[in-house]
Amino acid sequence: MRMQTKETPAERAAAYLKRVAKLTGAEQIYGESYCLAAGSRTFLVNYRFVRLISRRGKSTCFSVASQPNMPSAEVVASALLQLKNNPRLFKKWRKQPGYTFKANGKMFKMAGRALGE
Repeated sequence: MRMQTKETPAERAAAYLKRVAKLTGAEQIYGESYCLAAGSRTFLVNYRFVRLISRRGKSTCFSVASQPNMPSAEVVASALLQLKNNPRLFKKWRKQPGYTFKANGKMFKMAGRALGE
């Protein structure tokens, strides 16, 4: 017999985000915004965007591609994991906004269309 959990999908996603943040070494800044040091780069990750913070005072920002029903905490956790595993993904994300990439840098095949189209 399976035990049923009383957690909502948003609560499960929030718990998942906390585990991922601890695993990746990301520091919670405010709400669901996290600062992540990956490689020689520092990222500010939110459910709406990922920003590359530069030591020269410049920054680059792009929107995070996600599914409409996906909890915001899950979006942040996914971005943290992908950036920690491969910080160079940011460059691909920035060049092709709206498309999703695997952690190895290869684009997901979605019938040639970006999310949200």
